[in-house]
Amino acid sequence: MKLLLKGGRVINPATAYDEIADVLIEDGIIKEIGSHIAVDNAEIYEAEGLIVTPGLVDIHVHLREPGLEAKEDIVSGTQAAAAGGFTTVACMPNTRPIIDNSILVAGLKHRAQTEGIVNVEIIGAMSKSQEGKELAEIGDMLLNGAVAISDDGHFVNNARLFRAGLEYANIFGKRIISHAEDENLSSEGVMHEGAVSTRLGLVGNPSVSEDIAVSRDVMLAEYTNSLLHVAHVSSKNAVDIIRQAKKRGVNVTTEATVHHLTLTDDAVIGYNTATKVNPPLRSQDHVDALLAGLLDGTIDAIVTDHAPHAYEEKDVEYRYAPSGFTGLETALGVILTELVHTGKIGLMQVIEKMTYGPAKVLGLNAGCLKVGGKADITIVNPGQEWTVDSRTFYTRGKHTPYEGKKLKGRAVATIVGGKFVMKNGEVFA
Repeated sequence: MKLLLKGGRVINPATAYDEIADVLIEDGIIKEIGSHIAVDNAEIYEAEGLIVTPGLVDIHVHLREPGLEAKEDIVSGTQAAAAGGFTTVACMPNTRPIIDNSILVAGLKHRAQTEGIVNVEIIGAMSKSQEGKELAEIGDMLLNGAVAISDDGHFVNNARLFRAGLEYANIFGKRIISHAEDENLSSEGVMHEGAVSTRLGLVGNPSVSEDIAVSRDVMLAEYTNSLLHVAHVSSKNAVDIIRQAKKRGVNVTTEATVHHLTLTDDAVIGYNTATKVNPPLRSQDHVDALLAGLLDGTIDAIVTDHAPHAYEEKDVEYRYAPSGFTGLETALGVILTELVHTGKIGLMQVIEKMTYGPAKVLGLNAGCLKVGGKADITIVNPGQEWTVDSRTFYTRGKHTPYEGKKLKGRAVATIVGGKFVMKNGEVFA
């Protein structure tokens, strides 16, 4: 099977390539990238005026399987990923049961390969049942295909255990992903602690809870010379702690979510539970610091933290609602609208943070367009205007803080292994 993408603006951040070019795909592999490629018996996709990029990579999603399929499963989650332009996602282990052993890792990988329509990577838990008391089967999980280890959703309060996890994962050259919030400070908070929380009468989660946790985790990574990745950074001081650690040579990476880059705690006014997330949406000074960290390279990846919930779970008072909302199908449009079209960040850098950057963090064979490489590709119409309507989502989670928002730019085709899994908004299961 041959597929020829004609005349698109091909952007490949890994090589700083940005040219009008054709891309020839044969049997799922990129055969040629260049001008005026001619080939017989190929399906032609006219990409003039469109952007051709490596397939988007999201290293922080919650597919909810096993055990929480009322919220999401591999089928609906990967359909949502394809709809949003993502060709590779890495799912977190806080499911039911927790993904804390090699049997679950291997079983999920098999199910993802047979039922998913994009590439799914598995992240295993650091501690058994994510209780923070005893290490999980870290080595077995990594040997059976897990790409990283994390107790995401929980801060590992036991510093000795966290150190042991860092050292153990480092033997295999893999990262511990830290959910960095000191729960002694943050546990009762339902939004960012500040002027807005005071006005709304909601208990605040102070940014210092993140700062303290990031400081400890970075210090342990430095002391053990291990690989650390800080999930969903949201605090300005945490960004600077990571920035200074990188300057000292600490092998620490970090990510920022789409919502932490584009929303402030003002979004909570009105008590819409679609705005409740952990860590919380913070004030403008923190958002500004995240953007600065993105621009100077402190932040390595943009992620969604796609965390769908059943409708009835969110249809409660704000303080009782679970944290998290869907993000895969809105991420690219929101980033293009709020950051690229406003001139806050360049297109090449955004694509890097959504492809090659996250792939590099976890050592994935993804996020790059190269001859001989797998044809995982996203085609983007940067000027397409559309309005967020959760009723059209493929994900089972319908809560989004961007409901009704007018966006400019979206993925119009997603190619995995040389085959279209989405075209013009329609996902092919």
